[in-house]
Amino acid sequence: MRHVGYGQMIKTAIFDFDGTLADTIPLCLEAFRRAVNDLDGRVLTDREIERNFGPDDLGVIRKLFPGKPEWHERGRELFIHYYQELHAEMAPAPFAGTVELLHSLRNSGIRLAMVTGKRRESADISLKFFHLDGFFPVLETGSPEGGVKTDRINRALERLGASAREAVYIGDSPSDVDACRAVPVRIIAAGWAPGANVKGLEERRPDWLLTRFADLEPFFRKHAADANHQNAAL
Repeated sequence: MRHVGYGQMIKTAIFDFDGTLADTIPLCLEAFRRAVNDLDGRVLTDREIERNFGPDDLGVIRKLFPGKPEWHERGRELFIHYYQELHAEMAPAPFAGTVELLHSLRNSGIRLAMVTGKRRESADISLKFFHLDGFFPVLETGSPEGGVKTDRINRALERLGASAREAVYIGDSPSDVDACRAVPVRIIAAGWAPGANVKGLEERRPDWLLTRFADLEPFFRKHAADANHQNAAL
């Protein structure tokens, strides 16, 4: 674990989704691969798909079919079809301990939100599939135009009425570190998914880098303010 952050207690936790709460990136890749194959017969590698990540699901489809706007909506529909169809097989559960952690944070008065690059449609599918949809009163999703994490984190903080100095974002991508620096807000780099880019995260020098999901619970026990206790003391 690396910590290069500053010392405010944490009162707000904003979570990414793919690769952070669940190992759903392989599911995304396969759904995109099948959608593309259905439309034009190509069989794309993971790398060919991943280099188009940044925008939301529709934005990725647009990048996979440049110059063919007539295929974009059908591509999005096929992606969602396969994403839903393959979910139980490829992403049957969130990371072990996810539900318990979210219950603990919520019960201690920590404000929760989610900011993900996913489109709202696929985010809702996974949150409902994992029975996590009740934990996040604020959900901000991506844009087909490109990466908008900084804007969405700011919007989530505004909707929560939360201070960036007392918040932390938990995300798995090196670009998440860049987005948090631009807010600015602290970040826990999530290096626990099987395909996590730990080296890329280390190079961005996040405030904290954790490589086991199980380390989140003791982290928050140490660094998070117990809002319920504070309110009772007032």
